Amino acid sequence: MASAHTIKGVKRELKGKGYLNDLRRKQMIPGVLYAKGQEALPIAVEGRTLNRIISHSGSGGLFSLELEGESRPRTALVREVQRHPVSREISHLDFLVVSMTEKITSQVPIQIVGEEEVVKHGGILQLGAKELEVSCLAADLPEFIRCDVSHLRVGDKITVADLEVPPTVEKVSDPDSVVALVLGAHRASADEPAEVSEESQGEAE
Repeated sequence: MASAHTIKGVKRELKGKGYLNDLRRKQMIPGVLYAKGQEALPIAVEGRTLNRIISHSGSGGLFSLELEGESRPRTALVREVQRHPVSREISHLDFLVVSMTEKITSQVPIQIVGEEEVVKHGGILQLGAKELEVSCLAADLPEFIRCDVSHLRVGDKITVADLEVPPTVEKVSDPDSVVALVLGAHRASADEPAEVSEESQGEAE
């Protein structure tokens, strides 16, 4: 199970642009908290903490929101992240409160291991999907999905269908999506991005 990332925040007022700019100067990021059967709640969360979490673990996973004035934290998922078009800094996000007894869908990071074995055998690893969408109870949400590529040789690939997940977790992503494939040195160069193109996917099939 993935542990919930703790982040502090406040309930914010619906004021003008000046108020939002003041929040951002205080390194607070505005957002909205949605909950089933309740009105949307405008909030602002600590930007420094949020950016550290997302840069390290992504926006998937559970968040424990400790809002000022509330005695208990709220367990939530990030449903949408908006970024500044130029700086790419997070400018706004939506949270969704989740129940620990109902299934949720969330993105889970894919952790690649064994790449050194691919290189040792003359292959060049190219990566595709970086996250896996899953459905499960919030308590069963994994922190990451492990993908071992050490056994791959030139021409081999791993798709979503090949990934192993806990029995309590259901894969939602397209099973044919490529997670990793191995090309020979003559098929790739250092100038090529380490991403899976449609052409390379077709050649590997």
